[in-house]
Parts: sequence; structure tokens; C-alpha cells
Amino acid sequence: MALTFSQLFPPAQLPNAVAVLFTMPTSPTTVLKNGRVRLTNTTGGAVSVTLYADASATASSAANCCLNAVSIAANGYLDVDLPTLKAGDTLRGLASAATSITIHEMGGVLFS
Repeated sequence: MALTFSQLFPPAQLPNAVAVLFTMPTSPTTVLKNGRVRLTNTTGGAVSVTLYADASATASSAANCCLNAVSIAANGYLDVDLPTLKAGDTLRGLASAATSITIHEMGGVLFS
């Protein structure tokens, strides 16, 4: 069996309203474990970030929040471990200022 490495999602800038950043595929994978993302502040001022790990067809809420309004210093970054995501689940997020925070996937293991 060969190992295949693939990018979960391309780098993107967070908007200032909740938006879907990544949706777990339904095939061939069923679970993402040990997912990690890097949030990079590319501005000269502190910006806060909120992330949600939402179950399929569930709205973002405090019950799904995995990073709540954490401030990232100017030109700084924060690495975040993600909760387990299953098929159809979404990673959603926002920043206190649009086009200030870039999100990169750092890795994770997809299981089927």
C-alpha cells in the first residue's frame, strides 16, 4: 500500500464574517485526525481569530467553537490543533479584520 500526501485546502485569507474554510470529503475518507493549521497575521496590528469545527449541516455556535477570539500579534502566527472532523463536517472561521489572517493547513491524517 502506497502513502499519498495531499493538501487539504489551499492557503486562504479569513473574512471578517464566519465562512467555510474546509469541508471534509465524503469519499474516500471518513475522518481527519491530528489536523493542524497555521494562522498568520500579515498586518502591523493584532487581529483576533475564531474557528469552529462544525458537524455536517450544523451552524457555527459556541458549542462548536475550537478557538475563540484569540489575538494574534502583528506579523505573528498561531498553530492550532483541530478537533477530529468526519465526512461532511466543516472548518469555519473569521478574523476581526478581513484579509489580515492567512490560514495554511499544516497536516493531518485522513482515515477511511
